[in-house]
Amino acid sequence: MKEIKFIDYEIRGVNVPLKEPIQAHIGTFYKWPYLCLDIKTDSEIVGKSYIGPYLVEQLPSIASCIKALSTKFKGRVIQPSQFYKEGVKALSLLGFQGIGIYALASLDIAFWDAHAKAYNSPLAVHLGGSLKPLKAYNSRGLWLKPINELANDAKILREEGGFNTIKLRIGREDARDDIKAFNEVKRGAGSDIKILSDFNQCFTLPEAMRRMKMLDEVGFEWFEEPIKYNDFLGCSKLCQMISTPITIGENFHGPKDLKDAIDYNACDMIMPDLMRIGGVSGWLKSAAIAEVNNMDLSSHLFPEVSAHLMSVTPTADWTEWVDWANPIIKDPYQLKDGHIIIPDKPGTGIDWNEENLEKYAIPL
Repeated sequence: MKEIKFIDYEIRGVNVPLKEPIQAHIGTFYKWPYLCLDIKTDSEIVGKSYIGPYLVEQLPSIASCIKALSTKFKGRVIQPSQFYKEGVKALSLLGFQGIGIYALASLDIAFWDAHAKAYNSPLAVHLGGSLKPLKAYNSRGLWLKPINELANDAKILREEGGFNTIKLRIGREDARDDIKAFNEVKRGAGSDIKILSDFNQCFTLPEAMRRMKMLDEVGFEWFEEPIKYNDFLGCSKLCQMISTPITIGENFHGPKDLKDAIDYNACDMIMPDLMRIGGVSGWLKSAAIAEVNNMDLSSHLFPEVSAHLMSVTPTADWTEWVDWANPIIKDPYQLKDGHIIIPDKPGTGIDWNEENLEKYAIPL
């Protein structure tokens, strides 16, 4: 290993078309925006990361925050954990949610990628884990679309990676339609398919109570975010009244939100988002909290880096798989028998498809 210094950076914004539009309670999306960051060092090593902050019009503001944070670290030997600590302190006046934590996560992932590359080691191995296949579920479809289309979609989603678990978005106007949707997915993908569900925070607490009583015995593996994610007291009440596990976490901004949710007994399992939890460093802190509390932890989006982190998460459960970023990644991760295969490459194994970065580029 050799010490490497952070010298400069490059940020590029893209807006990538989706194979299938996202139709959920959070909105309808035909493209997915990403910020792609290259951390340049005093060697040939380049640390890479990408984040996907949902709203394309916010990419310039996040890029500006990355630029401001990066000035603290330029010219210094890369020490990801120390840089994260200093970055959190630097955000104390801006706040620990939203743009600030997204910017810090982007830098943190790239710093860890560069650091692992300096050891010529895959990130998972660098962090003390291995390159074992990670069990995954297919999350790229089964949106709030006509029910009669779900069976065929479910069949395709199962077959494209040998998945035995897929996610269905629910919360239709009538709970009976959610049951019909569940049955259509079973019809298309097979009676042995496991079905996770996601409400995308669509209900008030009273409506969630009525709805989830009706759906509790249908057979869903979990209910995700039935009400506002930060209504920890309300989530706790829901957990007490039904037997189907409830998971939240994609909207946790930093490890403290995760700890607060556990302290409130607001969920049965958790699923942090790499960008919002604070990158690799924020994830590792969250994984330690989950272990102490014997709480199953699944990932949200960013399957390439999340797979590395799930391999060192003691209570790892499901890795969420989507292919949304595949067009901008030179060698997308492979799937086998419902598992994500981590490539035996230094760092995260991410490199850019430069042609598509240019094709889908947007100004910052």
